[in-house]
Amino acid sequence: MTAAASRRRAPAGHPLPVQAAIVVAGVVGMAAASRVAFDIGPVPITLQTYALFVLAGLFGGRLGLGIVLAWLAAAAFGLPVLAGGAGGWKAVVGHTAGFLAGMAAAAWVCGEGAAKCKSWVSLTALFVAGHAIVLAVGWAGLASFLSPANAFESGILPLLPGAAVKSLAAALTVRMLAR
Repeated sequence: MTAAASRRRAPAGHPLPVQAAIVVAGVVGMAAASRVAFDIGPVPITLQTYALFVLAGLFGGRLGLGIVLAWLAAAAFGLPVLAGGAGGWKAVVGHTAGFLAGMAAAAWVCGEGAAKCKSWVSLTALFVAGHAIVLAVGWAGLASFLSPANAFESGILPLLPGAAVKSLAAALTVRMLAR
């Protein structure tokens, strides 16, 4: 079974309680992925985008976006679901706010695009594009705290190798789980 076939059944074919359970489980998955964090500068390296792309690839744009928005709401209400166990309104609107907003956009784009991907190569390319969305919006947000050059050098460049690896790993995970 392809990721596209799996995705077509999940959002439309499940009753509302099952979709709610998917969102709750997705929030737990995003929170767990946030716990794997390596502080390298103003923005830590985490497994958040890996989890994001796996969830969006499996469940589509609507549920992927719902998961990210619920995860961000949990963070805003103070639950320790962000990198390093951060939570609270200040964590959501701080220097990583652009990255968090970019994750919402990428969830929708990648979740909708995954249905059209026929191979792990095209899915990897989609997830690389998703990372580009997260990093571009993140850079814009970080540049409101630092100079644009500093924001790029300290907040984007260190994340690029991990973005490539996580894109490939997420694509392979989605393909494996969607069988």
